[in-house]
Amino acid sequence: MIDFLKYRALCLGFSVVLLFTGFTAYFYRGGFAYSIDFTGGCEIRLAFEKPLEIAALRKLFTAEQFGEAVVQSIEGGQEYLIKISKYDSNIEEIIKKIVESSFVDNTVTIKAVEKIGPEAGSEVRYNAIMSIFLALITMGLYIMLRQKYAYAIGATAALAHDILVILTYCLVFQEPISLIVLAAILSILGYSINDTIIVFSRINDNLGLSKKMNGFEVVNHSINQTLSRTILTSFSTLLSMLAVYFFGGAALKSFATVMIIGIIFGTYSSIYIASPIMLYFNDQFQN
Repeated sequence: MIDFLKYRALCLGFSVVLLFTGFTAYFYRGGFAYSIDFTGGCEIRLAFEKPLEIAALRKLFTAEQFGEAVVQSIEGGQEYLIKISKYDSNIEEIIKKIVESSFVDNTVTIKAVEKIGPEAGSEVRYNAIMSIFLALITMGLYIMLRQKYAYAIGATAALAHDILVILTYCLVFQEPISLIVLAAILSILGYSINDTIIVFSRINDNLGLSKKMNGFEVVNHSINQTLSRTILTSFSTLLSMLAVYFFGGAALKSFATVMIIGIIFGTYSSIYIASPIMLYFNDQFQN
């Protein structure tokens, strides 16, 4: 049997250093970088007469210094959705002129333009924060009602840890916070809480052993019993996200990256964050 909790202090130190890195990066970078979903900008839908390589369109918008530009293919390489952070009253004419001069043999039509003001972006940012906060509260209440408050504290701490790790990655590597990253964070919360509940359920089942074992031994025994399931689930999910990362295109790369980080640290936090904290607050295991 592997003594996981033997390394709890070392892992706690690792997590503290990691989160302190994120805290330092936050002030060094001057806060998070946000995509146009949160800051405002323009969405432009372009239709081309002939198929066009998406890489060529991305290169054009990067070279023209439109700020952050997101280019997504809609229909077989002939229609694209362009998101740019530049906000201008005559942005349609500017875009059309640049595209027509770059692709002279390919007629372009602007099918739709949607301008997102800074106020709307601020509202989206607020809603994003609230969605994560409500997800944490709801999951914590569910576990508290299903088991005990100590389990809820451990699970909520693990989820908060996973979110902070992802935000640390965004800060250190300057990954803009976008709706895609938000979707990945919410997905990771569901993945991580499922893994934690499996471990906690087995701990609950093994409470009868607490007369023969102390709290640390019960938790270690339970983690070892669920270890094969944890490895198989994490490995298969990780493989699918690696496939998305390498073959899903640039539009899905940020989603896949955040998911990969979340899967790794979601598994880690279920063992080294949720379980030790639950053990600390659970009076049933106090000697």
